[in-house]
Amino acid sequence: MPISATTGLDSDDLEPGDAELVRRASEGDARAWELIVDRHLPLVNAIARSYRLSVPDREDAVQNVWLTLNQHLTRLRTPDRLRAWLRRVTNDACVRQRRHALRQRPVDPHLLADLAPADGHDPESAYLERERHEELHRAIRRLTDTRDRAAVLHYLDETPPPAWVHGAGPRAAANHRRRIIRTLRRIMKGPA
Repeated sequence: MPISATTGLDSDDLEPGDAELVRRASEGDARAWELIVDRHLPLVNAIARSYRLSVPDREDAVQNVWLTLNQHLTRLRTPDRLRAWLRRVTNDACVRQRRHALRQRPVDPHLLADLAPADGHDPESAYLERERHEELHRAIRRLTDTRDRAAVLHYLDETPPPAWVHGAGPRAAANHRRRIIRTLRRIMKGPA
């Protein structure tokens, strides 16, 4: 019997068994790995299709099967039962992929926009507004002049106007307001 130089197999025996292919593939024979994949890919694909996964999910499951086989190739106890092992691993991979797909259901962003609260305050905007409010009030508490603090709270419509505001003219009140705003900006930009 002539022996093939490329595979080391008898030319009459071109279809080695799964155990032989697993042994050779675990020793680094790329051709043996290709033969395993070519032989069992239809089975793996058929099982994956039976789960009715989306095409990307099915492809992920099939890829995970081959990755798992590659990782466990040297540890297979019964390499002659590779087909049964692949069935079990494919079923497990498809079940995991289905669970993952159910948790990761895509949502159209336009549908999310329709779910925004009627008052227009989505949670992120409400959080940012609350943060700005708290930062402003921290700066107000750092004002040294109590008259300035009282005036700012009045300008924010949080307290009644202080008595001295009534006696000041419009120009003096506007100048005072600008000075306080500049002071607050300096406080908010400076170190805490």
